[in-house]
Amino acid sequence: MIKFFRNIRLNLLSEGKTGKPALPVGRYLKYAIGEILLVVIGILIALQINNWNDQKKNEQSEILYYCRILDDFKLDETLIEELIIKTNHRINASKEILLELNSGEKDRYYLLNKLLVGLRSDVFVPRDVTFKDLTSSGNLKLLNDVTIKNSLIQYYSELENKQSQLKQNRDEKLKQTFGIVNSSIEFGMQEFEYLNNILGTEILNILPEGDWVYNKNSELYKRFQVLLLFNISMADREKQHLNSINSLMESPYQLLKEKCENK
Repeated sequence: MIKFFRNIRLNLLSEGKTGKPALPVGRYLKYAIGEILLVVIGILIALQINNWNDQKKNEQSEILYYCRILDDFKLDETLIEELIIKTNHRINASKEILLELNSGEKDRYYLLNKLLVGLRSDVFVPRDVTFKDLTSSGNLKLLNDVTIKNSLIQYYSELENKQSQLKQNRDEKLKQTFGIVNSSIEFGMQEFEYLNNILGTEILNILPEGDWVYNKNSELYKRFQVLLLFNISMADREKQHLNSINSLMESPYQLLKEKCENK
């Protein structure tokens, strides 16, 4: 632009030297204004193109986030199915132990080690990395679909509550289990296979054998029954929480699926 006005000045000076009549100043002003308008229009077009490119990038990022969250949901769905299968196994194992205990045909070593297997459970750890990335990075604003955004916010908020309930159940189960295991040496903690192998025969021989598994009037026998019933109750409660998470997931899952399939 400076070069343009410099040329105008040089032309005026040149015309003045050669004696040619100078062009009207208004004509040069029109040229100047036209040049300015062209520059402004060029800048506006460049800004518009840049905004359009940014918008396209944001739209692509938005769809990518939707599909990544959908993938997380699919993994969580599979994990929940596996956990429910394992929970049913724990329930069945505890019911079998109750019947075997009542029959009087199984010894303490068998019953306690079957209990140990029946108590084992995996922790539900949801795949929420994508949503956490959205919220921590401030990219939640990229989600323009208000229905999906609100559905996700509500789901992950309620998911935290369900995780808290699952943890409470797990902690209570451990508390009850260790309460009876540590209550008396006659209970037979040393019969757990992993500890049995560590202690060795010499130490095992000096520990009480105990016959409470054959004595239905024994306090340990009754507490063992209560522990098995409690394990069944907690396992069923865990199933309810897992199924509840599945139900909570259903609405945002379908919205995300539709969005990703139509991308």
